[in-house]
This record gives sequence, structure tokens and C-alpha cells, in this order.
Amino acid sequence: MYAGNLVRLLLLAVCLAMLSACLKNGSFFPAKAESPSVQEKEVSKAEASGSLDQPRVTDGLTLKTVHEPESLPVCDLFFPLSNHEGLENLTRIDLASQGLGSWTALEDPVQRSLEYALNMPQSKPALTRPGMSLTWAQVVQSLEEFLDLLPHLDKYPELLARRFVWFGMRNKPLMTGYYTPEIEASLTRQPGYEFPIYGVPADLRYGRVRGRDRFYRVEQGRVRPYYKRGDMDVRHVLAGRGLEIAWAKDPLDVFYMQVEGCGRLRLPDGTTRNVLYGAKNGHGFRSLGRILHSKGLLPKGRLSKGHVKEYFSKHPEKMFQLMAENRSYVFFRLEDAPPEGTIGKPLTPMVSLATDRELLPLGSLLAFEAEIPQTKNGRAVGKRKVAGIGLAQDTGTAIRGSRLDYYIGEGNLVEPIANNIMTEATVYLLISKEALING
Repeated sequence: MYAGNLVRLLLLAVCLAMLSACLKNGSFFPAKAESPSVQEKEVSKAEASGSLDQPRVTDGLTLKTVHEPESLPVCDLFFPLSNHEGLENLTRIDLASQGLGSWTALEDPVQRSLEYALNMPQSKPALTRPGMSLTWAQVVQSLEEFLDLLPHLDKYPELLARRFVWFGMRNKPLMTGYYTPEIEASLTRQPGYEFPIYGVPADLRYGRVRGRDRFYRVEQGRVRPYYKRGDMDVRHVLAGRGLEIAWAKDPLDVFYMQVEGCGRLRLPDGTTRNVLYGAKNGHGFRSLGRILHSKGLLPKGRLSKGHVKEYFSKHPEKMFQLMAENRSYVFFRLEDAPPEGTIGKPLTPMVSLATDRELLPLGSLLAFEAEIPQTKNGRAVGKRKVAGIGLAQDTGTAIRGSRLDYYIGEGNLVEPIANNIMTEATVYLLISKEALING
């Protein structure tokens, strides 16, 4: 009996030893956690600090690595925002305020800017300021990267903050608005349609004159400034030369169509034709409202197009002489195409902006925020905020320095909005980080 107990004890000891060995190598003893690799530590550190040096993978979307520029340019006009500040400003963008239903709606207008920028000398500066210089190649790369991101921005808008540097403007530019007016006109002269809309004259030239690019004419071998508005409207120096492309009912309509730089003609049969910018005479621009105010004919605060028209309805005999004090004159071309900007591409309502080339490169990508009029029954009745993406695609005679002109659209329904925009805008120039590194 004693021997049997001893055998059983020995067998139990062997079993316990075997069980212990199994447990040590099995799931009952969790394996010791391995130290994270250097790469894993760096990724974790990057995520915690918000660094963007690592590739990002989001729900299956993998993008190439984006690096941070070692330094960012700063100048008298622009200062770079931090990644966090860029993300904060991105959250305020509301594409619906521009009438856009998706980021992808920006594809066509961005493509137009890209086509323009690709035709510029890539190594030449698109913008030069003390402390900051951007080449056309950098503008191109920024537009290309934005186009690549567009299909993903509805789901991942934060990519625009991660992959672009947002350059704020030190001085908020003054924003005004413009549009494509519709006027009554005929392609042939007939009763009720007596006022000419001129095409580009053959003797109007453009080139270098005494160190500056300008419009001019040559008379008896001498370079002279081109004719002023008064020469055309009062002295009729262009009459009889076959330059009339259409005839308008109202000369003031022609004047204000020249201010906008394009127009839509409502013809007697109800059809429409567009007239687009052809050229200008090169003389300086003066607002007609301000001309009347300077002569004591209109009080300050009543200088709008409507007030000017009301004044001339009572004093038609003064119209041409007073209009002539704005010496600037615009010539048109008759087209079936939509209105174009200076880049030679169609403008996009609520996206395209006219700017000074010294302020922002033509074609460049912007984010902006401003208050514009809210309208009801064709009248401005309040303000609303628009915060979205813009493209610098146009210029204007009166758009100089820290100024922007916001394109609202076609037709007289948008006139109350365009004509009542007068506000400071918050504007950011968006440049790809890769473009800054590789530029």
C-alpha cells in the first residue's frame, strides 16, 4: 500500500511538472510586450504632435508622404499660418455659401487656372516681394496637387490643411463685386437702337512705349495715346469705319457694360448674344458716380448706378459730356462663349476673382471669407457670409493694390448683389508644401 501511494505521488509530480511547462509556453502566461521600433515611436510621436511628415492612411486612402518645408517665406504682404491655424480656418469654409454642392465642382475652374499657369514661363516669378518669391512652376504644382485632392476633400477636407501652407494677408483687401450685365441691343442699327458698341479698331496697338507697356496709335509716324472716351462718344472719330458690332438702346448701358468688361445683349427677337472684352484705350478710369459728386450733382451716399441713371433721366443733355470725364473706353468682340477673365478662360460665378497681378498671381488658389448682400425681390435686404475657395482669374482697370473684385454671375438678377459689395475680405493664398520644397 505504501509502495502504491509512493508511485501515485511520483506520477502526480511528473504531471504537475509537465503542466507547468505547458502553461509557461502557452496562453496562460502573456508574452512580454516587445519594445516599439524606432519607426513606430516616430509615427506615434508625429500623430501626437500633429506633425505631417509621415504618410497618412485614412479608411483605405493612402497619400504620398508630405514633408514640412524647412523654412517658410515671409514678406510685407503675406505671413504663413501654422498647421493648426490652417486647420482652424479650413473648418470655416462653407462651399454651399458659394452655391457649390461638392469640392469636385471646383474641378473645371481649377483646370482653367492650371491651363493658364502652364503657359507661363515656369522658372519665372509669378509673385515677387521682399522676402518671398513664387515661380509659375510652384503655382502649377499647387494647382495640380489641389486637383489630385479634390475627389477626397468631401470626406477628408483636412487634407487641404495638411498638404498646403496657408499664407494670410497682412492687410485685408477691399472686396467689391462685378457681374455680366444684360442690356437691350440690336445687331443692326434701327429705330430705338442708336448707340454703337464698338469692336477693336485696327489702329489700336499695344506694346512697349518709353519703357512701359501701353495702348497707343501711330499718327504721321508718331506714337500717340489712343483716343479718349470723349473722342468716341462726342467727336465720333470711329463712326463710319465699320467697327460697330451692335447698337444699344441706352448709352448708359454701354458705359456700365464697359465698366464690367463684358455683357449679354438681349436682341429684339428675344435671343441673346454675349460681348466679351476685346481691348481698351489705355486711359485711366473714373467712376461716373464720383464724377457727378465732384461737381456737386449727387450727394455722397447716392452714387450708385441707379442714382446716376435717375440723374441723367432728368438731365439727358449733360450725359455725354460728363461720361467723357471718364477717359477710359473698352472695345468688345461678339461671341457665343461665356464671359472670360484675363486668363482667357470662362469665369465661374462665386469663385472667380479679379485682382492686381502685383498682389496675387493670376490663376492662384485662394481661400476667402467676406460678407456680401442678401437679396429679396431684386433688392439688397441684408448681409450673409460667404466662405470658400476662390481663384484669381481676372484683372480690372480699377483693381489696383489691396483690392479684389468678386465675380457674381450673369444677368441683371445678380446686379443688386454685385453692385452692393463693399467690404473687407479675409484672404489666404494656398501653396502646396511640396511646391515650396521643390521650388
